[in-house]
Amino acid sequence: MKRGVVVRGLRFGLAVGGVCALGWGAVWTAGVVVASVLGHRHAVPAALVSEAVLVGGSLFAGAVVGLGLGVTLALAPGRLTSHGPLRRLLAGVVAGTLFLGEVVVVGVEGGILPVLLTMAGMPVTGAVAAACSGDIAGLSRRHAWLWPRTPLWADVRGLTWRGRLRAVVQLLWN
Repeated sequence: MKRGVVVRGLRFGLAVGGVCALGWGAVWTAGVVVASVLGHRHAVPAALVSEAVLVGGSLFAGAVVGLGLGVTLALAPGRLTSHGPLRRLLAGVVAGTLFLGEVVVVGVEGGILPVLLTMAGMPVTGAVAAACSGDIAGLSRRHAWLWPRTPLWADVRGLTWRGRLRAVVQLLWN
């Protein structure tokens, strides 16, 4: 098994799941606010439970996508991962297929429109996985956010609070 491939795959999957969780969290939080403003207090607890299921399920589905992609690229033969088009095709198909877990999560708590919207995200996830497949497989370093860089405590200790905040933002953004 190739070193670090599964970890980079997990980072990719958590980023995908985080984007989905952020989107569903924003939509359902707006729904909870609207329900509470309109006076439908009986609908608020059910909406909060649905939001928790969607956000947690999206993160879990993203982790499954990332682990599946990382394990697939780690166990794939070298002749398959060394050729760019074959590696991209493999990564795109695996990530797009595993993204069906997100569709299942949304299907449990959402209606038909969220399911259709999530299904429209399957090719996007596959395309992004194909674009990042070289970094996940460890063959390139184009996407810095997939490669872990842990800041040393001495680097952070000498910064002001604005510098620390900027370092955290750069760590999360890159």
